[in-house]
This record gives sequence, structure tokens and C-alpha cells, in this order.
Amino acid sequence: MVVGPRYIPGTPIDDSGDTDQVPDASRITPPVVLEGTRSRHNINVTLEIDAGLPISEVRSPSHQLKIEHSGQIVWIQLAGEDTIPNKDLILRYQVSGQETQSTVLTQADDRGGHFAVYLIPALEYFTDEIVPKDVVFLVDTSGSQSGDPLQKCQELMRRFINGLNPNDTFTIIDFSNRVRQLLPTPLSNTPENRAKAIAYINNLQADGSTEMLNGIRTAINFPTPAGRLRSVVLLTDGYIGNENEILAEVQQHLQPGNRLYSFGAGSSVNRFLLNRIAEIGRGISRIIRHDEPTEEVAEKFYRQINNPVLTNIQISWQGETESPVIYPAIAPDLFCEQPLVLFGRKQDRASGNLQISGIAAGGKHYEKTFNLIFEETGNLAVAQLWGRACIKDLMNQMVSFETKAGVEAVTETALTYQLLSQYTAFVAVSDDVRVEPGSEYVSMQVPVEMPEAVSYQGVFGSPPAGGFAGQMEFLTLSAPASAEAPDFLRQRRSPQSPVAKEVEISLSFDFEEMEQDEILDTAINHQLEVIGVTGLDDTEIADLTQHLQQLNFPSGFSGEIVFEFTVNKGRVERIVLDEETSTLKDAVVVEKIKRSLLLWRVPSSTIGKVILTLHLHV
Repeated sequence: MVVGPRYIPGTPIDDSGDTDQVPDASRITPPVVLEGTRSRHNINVTLEIDAGLPISEVRSPSHQLKIEHSGQIVWIQLAGEDTIPNKDLILRYQVSGQETQSTVLTQADDRGGHFAVYLIPALEYFTDEIVPKDVVFLVDTSGSQSGDPLQKCQELMRRFINGLNPNDTFTIIDFSNRVRQLLPTPLSNTPENRAKAIAYINNLQADGSTEMLNGIRTAINFPTPAGRLRSVVLLTDGYIGNENEILAEVQQHLQPGNRLYSFGAGSSVNRFLLNRIAEIGRGISRIIRHDEPTEEVAEKFYRQINNPVLTNIQISWQGETESPVIYPAIAPDLFCEQPLVLFGRKQDRASGNLQISGIAAGGKHYEKTFNLIFEETGNLAVAQLWGRACIKDLMNQMVSFETKAGVEAVTETALTYQLLSQYTAFVAVSDDVRVEPGSEYVSMQVPVEMPEAVSYQGVFGSPPAGGFAGQMEFLTLSAPASAEAPDFLRQRRSPQSPVAKEVEISLSFDFEEMEQDEILDTAINHQLEVIGVTGLDDTEIADLTQHLQQLNFPSGFSGEIVFEFTVNKGRVERIVLDEETSTLKDAVVVEKIKRSLLLWRVPSSTIGKVILTLHLHV
């Protein structure tokens, strides 16, 4: 219902609030109404639920509801006194039945045959085999977590610590503008170590900016005891603007056997980040409101990670026709109390058998075969769901950088299945003209509500004298802030800061943060040439060449890189990599050049599409 105030890292591109790390920051950081006041917007929601089976225990921990039943269909509306758009609407219900169920829904039209396979585990599974694990608890202690959110994270962590198995090991890491940790090595699960951990948790305080990337790197690289699987448990509201940078780090560096679980605490957390990071991390995501009890959440979490219902899931098509395209491309584990849904499409709509196999609890072999028959009278929503799953998979492939082929594939899928995406939108056209012909459009910044239970002072400091908090452009890392502003809004520590520098260099070489003489020590014999440009004149090409030659790269890279981007109002926008013509696609190199292009000051008279071909040899 509302977007929480995001922390925006990076170097400012201009005075809009956009940065080289979050080029669209100005679009996700609206002004916020003052504490104690509200906007004049109300919300109204009507839901119709038909699960194909009778449902029960319809409830919401966030809103008052009006509920009506008509057979197995349930109609739900918000109660009249609960229409302020300052929190997520959470609706929970249970499908009747206590036994493991599986079902398949199909649909066919001129786009192909679509299906959805549902694996619904029973509510209880037990196994005598509990594999010792190593757990890293990674908690966000930035300013936006002040008050109820941090208290809820602390409460959850105390329960998590006390729920560990006897042979488990663990540690605690917290992050804001710097990273802190309980100890530099994992602790065995003893009463003394648990007491030490609880004391550490109780002393956590929310303050500073949300440098999540440093926290993620520390957790992933934390030493793992031999013979154990690493589980990272992230607790955060997710109020950042550089989500893709975080997802790329997990995608590239989380070890195959390890898992990342995410817990969002609050009324309006960043669900995109929390859900997607758990999917990429092959774990699970949970959202808990600041006013919900934590005991059930903690117990359910341990039931799931201690007792996976089905692992090593393999999917095969039995038949002479082409195999379907199925998402998720790599099936995750099936956990108790959490359904697993697989979406597929067969272009030729030919019938056949889909076989799913895996290792069930206790090491037993599991196998299930579904006979798929595609009928045009099937469930119309199945095709839409496959389209969404396809777009999600394509976007996951572009968390490091966007590619020309990927953008085209997402756009084509969204148009084919009539879906919203990052590159498509629904457009409302009105015949009622309400502006003077020939007049210019006027853009208005509309303030939004502060999410329920999020501390205004923890984010903004003291309220301003005006009517609402300024645009969130002040969240940029490098933007100057007043002496009165809280740490959440202040720029990050300078590279000379011993703590920040130690964390960065101990994890990886971050060439943006290192001193110039340190860069020269590692980047030797580099050469970046501009070998082809369309869409710019000779003067602009010379200026761009000079701008790019300020970059330094580590040794060992060679090849051509082709970018396409647009130039508008003195800005470089929508940079994509042409994967088919590029021979060098290293994510570090591409990201470095992309950030530099975003910071290039383009003549305001230049408008249009640019194709840039570079050659790098180091």
C-alpha cells in the first residue's frame, strides 16, 4: 500500500536524487507527510478467492475485514475504518485437509499449452536425521529499523538462538553504515555462548545508513566449519534502492550448498527484495508485522529448515514431443507447510507425462507422474502465472546488468501475456480533455504516508518546519546532509575511515572505494579504447572518450563491449549490454563502465539512441 523511505547509495548524477548505483532513485523516493499527519488518500480493496478447494481460517493481522462466503468462494472487503494506505494488506487462509496433496491445472490457446503443478505438503513431517548446520544471523540495525522493527528482530533472534539444535554452530552480524560481529569465528551451541549472544542482541541499537552489501558480503564470506552447510538468516525492512546489487552478490557468491533465508519485520517491508533474495538464495522468506507474536514464526522456521520434505527435485518430460519450458528453472526444495508451484508452457500443446522425482524425508525416493492434457476450457489464470514466472526468471538473469536480448524478451513476454513489467505499463486514455491545448505538462510530487510503526525521527531526524518531509533525494550516500540529520541520511564513511576500509578490503577489492595510489598498484597496463559510436557528433565522442579514460581496471581482461543507451535532457539513460556482439561480459567491468556512463555530463541539446563499442585490453 505504501513504499517505505529507501536508502540510496552511490554518487549523485544530478540534483534529481538519482545516483550511479540507483539511476531511478527519484522515482522511488517520494516526499513523506509529517509525523502525526496523513495524506487525503484512502484505499479500497475487494478480493474474490476461489482456491479450487474449500478454504478456512480467513484472517488478516494487518486490517479489519468484511468476509462473505458463497459456497467455496470467499468475498473480502476492507472495513470502513481501516482505509489509510500506510501498511501492507496481509491476508492468510488455509486450504482444508491435513494430507500431502498434488494437483495440476492446465490451459491452452494460440500462445501454447500452459500448466501449473502444485505440490502441497502435509502440515507435519518428521525425520530422525538432523544434519548439523552453521547459522549466520545477519540483522539490519540502520536508522529505519528504530523502535518496533528492531525490537521485533531482536525478539525473533532470541527465539532463533534458543531454537538451534545441540550440534549447530552460529554467529551474529549486524550492519548499518558499518559491519559489526559477535566474534570472528562461529560459536558452538552451549549455554554460555547462547547467553553471550542474547546479551549482544539486547544491546543492538538502530542508527546509521543501510549498507546492506557489506553485511551480505561479510555473512557469505564468514568462515564455515568443516562438514557443515551454511544458512544465512537475514532480518531487515529492506529499505534500500540498490536491490539488484544485493541480489547479484548473492547470485554470484553464495555457495551452491548454502541457503539464505529472509525475514521482514514491519508493516510495509520491501517484499520484492526479501522474496527475491530468498528465491535466489534457495531459502524461504517470511514477513512478520511489528505487532505479531514471534513464537509461531520461529517454530515454523525451524520445522522447515530441519525437515525439508523433498530435496534434489528433478523434472522430466516423457514423450516424443518437445519438452516444456518450466519455471523455476531449478526447482527449489519443498519445505513443510509451504507449497511448491511449478509453471510450464508447451508451445505445441501436445499431451504427455510430466515426472517429478526427488529425495523425501528420511532419504526415501519420491516419484510422481502427471498426465498433462491441454484444453482451451482450462483455467485462464495459468497462462498469466507462467508469464509472470518467465519475466521473473529473465529479470533474475539481469541483476548484474541489463542486456539487449533480456530487455526484448521481457517486453515481448509482458505484451504477449498482458502483464506489467519494468519495461511495459498499462495506459489509461481519457476522452475528457482537462488541460489547455498546447500547454506544458506539470509534474507534481505527491507526498505519501510514513509506513505504520516506522520511526519518523529514525529516518528524517527532527521534523522540518514545512508541510511534509523533503524528497528522499537526501538519502544519497555522497549528498551533503545537515549536522542535525540522522546517520540514516548522512553520507557513508570516507575511504580513510579505518573501520569501513578494513571491512571493504577484507572482503574484496572494491575499486570505487580504494585510494588512487592503491588502484594504480593493481591496475597496470590497462587500455580502454572507444572504437565505434553512433548517435554522437565528433565533439561529444571526444568528450566521452576523455571521460571513460579516467577508469582503471584490474589486469586480466580483454575484449569488446557494446552498449546501447539513450540520451535525454543531459542524461544517459537505460544502458543495456548487447550480449550477442560483446566478447567481454564480466560483471565487474560492465558495472564499472555503466556507472561511469551514467555520470557523463551530456550536452542538453543531444537527444536519441547511442550505440557505443569499446575495446578493453589489460
